[in-house]
Amino acid sequence: MQRAEEFDPNDYYLSPTDGHLAKLYVQCTQEIFDADSNSTWRRTYIRNRSPLMLRAANWVLESIPNDREASGSEVAAMVMTYPLNVSGEVRNGGKYDVFPYKFWGYPYHARNFRDDKQAAIKGGRGPSQSSSLQMSVPPTKAIAERSIEPMFLCFLNERDEVEICDVQKWKREHGKAAKYVFVSYTSEQFPSDEDQLLLHDIGLHAAKMAKVPAYWVGCACLGDETQLEENVLRISDVIRGSCGVVIVVSNNAKSGVNSSEESPLQQWGSRVWTLPEVLLSPKNESILVYSRGGDIERPEKIEKRNFATVWADAPVARQLIDHFEGSLILSPMELSTIALRCLYSRQKGDYLKGDMSYALMGLMRKRPTIVASDSAFQAFARLSLANDSDMLLERLICIQPKSQEQAWYDMDDQFGVSLSDIYPTTQICGIGEDDTVLIDGAYAAAIRWKSFAHVATLVKDSWRRFFLRYAFRTSSYWFIVGVSLLAEGATLQSSPYIGIGAILLTFALLFLLPSPYLIRILYTGKIWGIQPWFFGFEGYMDISTIERHIFGADMGHLKWSPAGSSLSIHEENDYHECIGQDPTMIPETAERVRQAVHAQMGQERIFTLVDTNTLTVTLFAAVRPPVAVVLCGSEGGMQRALLCSYEWSTQTLYRESVLRMETPVQEKMSRVGRLRFGFKRDGRFS
Repeated sequence: MQRAEEFDPNDYYLSPTDGHLAKLYVQCTQEIFDADSNSTWRRTYIRNRSPLMLRAANWVLESIPNDREASGSEVAAMVMTYPLNVSGEVRNGGKYDVFPYKFWGYPYHARNFRDDKQAAIKGGRGPSQSSSLQMSVPPTKAIAERSIEPMFLCFLNERDEVEICDVQKWKREHGKAAKYVFVSYTSEQFPSDEDQLLLHDIGLHAAKMAKVPAYWVGCACLGDETQLEENVLRISDVIRGSCGVVIVVSNNAKSGVNSSEESPLQQWGSRVWTLPEVLLSPKNESILVYSRGGDIERPEKIEKRNFATVWADAPVARQLIDHFEGSLILSPMELSTIALRCLYSRQKGDYLKGDMSYALMGLMRKRPTIVASDSAFQAFARLSLANDSDMLLERLICIQPKSQEQAWYDMDDQFGVSLSDIYPTTQICGIGEDDTVLIDGAYAAAIRWKSFAHVATLVKDSWRRFFLRYAFRTSSYWFIVGVSLLAEGATLQSSPYIGIGAILLTFALLFLLPSPYLIRILYTGKIWGIQPWFFGFEGYMDISTIERHIFGADMGHLKWSPAGSSLSIHEENDYHECIGQDPTMIPETAERVRQAVHAQMGQERIFTLVDTNTLTVTLFAAVRPPVAVVLCGSEGGMQRALLCSYEWSTQTLYRESVLRMETPVQEKMSRVGRLRFGFKRDGRFS
């Protein structure tokens, strides 16, 4: 077990070297370094970490044409001939730095009961193998039973009076199942007992018209307080078993309806629970609409397939009606996302935070039991895991929100793709506290923020490079030997010493004087292999400057990512190739870069990520510097990479941004243990 320590609330990261928690230092551009310190991470300036020999060679080549009298150039050329190691370190078996993370806690809701806290032993004792199979299922895992028929109905007796009876008792007395109509209304339009008498009058009339012995209305058929919550969630089953649905609306001013803004029927349709009442009404049947003060003998008749015209979100809601009518079948994922979108566009009360998901629950086959403490997201996540929803949650975590304020149920992606375009490569194995999920099977790598590093590269060898390398590395020795022989020959006045010394000196100078060019030949050229790194820094630099800081010179190795982030841009070259371009060519992006210099906490900042494996540079926006790259899915031939910051006090990775990376990066990453992931760092979803 790890040791427990206390840290301040600033940003930390897990060191890939030994896994300890370390203060996060972020290299940044000079203008950000000079600005006010308004971050929870430490800042440092960007240093050139390229090989000293390559830097010296580049300096000589740049200084000679412009300043021939630069006395340091010759000295630098002499120094470059001294054997120095210009090959970087090959580490992690040629892979990215590992992200040494594993979540050690219990989930709030485990997908497998064996992972649940209730399955843990207590006091050194645990249930036996046989008795453990009979342990009670936790509330977050339990599935509610579906109701075959209502518990209570309003029956018509021989005197045309209404009696509220137990359905089972009525069946025993009459020897048959009870048929009924469902009466829909809203408590906003019918708040008083006097108003509810009208509901019974209309329900009685509707039952007679349908030639059935009973009707169901919420103000009378939900049972006592002990049965209320259970029966409310079974209303969807009541609707499914009905012979028809009638709607009762009111335009009476004392009921709170403002007829100048919207019709009573439109107000009725703006409530959350009325959506499933229409969707689950009998197929191919008309829905009758009764109005307070209207002609009870002539209700408005609306065909179910045309009912979407009543709602403000008709184009979206029509898809749900078509699905339940059987004319356009939605996939489980489409049903969940479209229904959730419709529900959140409607009004709800303040009974439970998860009411939207509980309303959606009525449209699903499996219904988890209600947990009053659930947040809206937790209720939806439990519902999604209980049903076959085409890995909806696994796809949802890969979404890049269009703004920081985008709610979790808004599934619009900044890259313009739908959830069905994303193919998850991970599994949600549980739901955590504070609107988090537990992810298993992800590939991850650490991002290095404190500085660039010397990058190991592989260049194909040849006889020319072999000869030049040998001659170049030994030229400094021949130079020293040649000068020594010349000096000795001059002292002894010996021609052989002078002759040999002159030959050796000439040989040395042949490689000494053009050493800057020889270094370019030896250690540059096409890269055939490279040590993968993720380098990050805060701010923006042109790609030439970035390459000089990593490789010592601008040799055209690095390229801008053409479609890696929402800021990336590209164009077609003369050979019809897709070439990434500098994002700041777009004036709006350049302005965002300038504004981010003085951003305050919680505001958008601009960061740059350098991937040496694919030799791409990506500019992206985030609130905090992410410390890990987590691959959770693929889309459009690219990997969805979640850039996550780390909240060390809760062991939670929070999504800061989502990038699109080339698929080969996965081969250079390592699997990470079960991790806790959050969508939004600054608090739970409401």
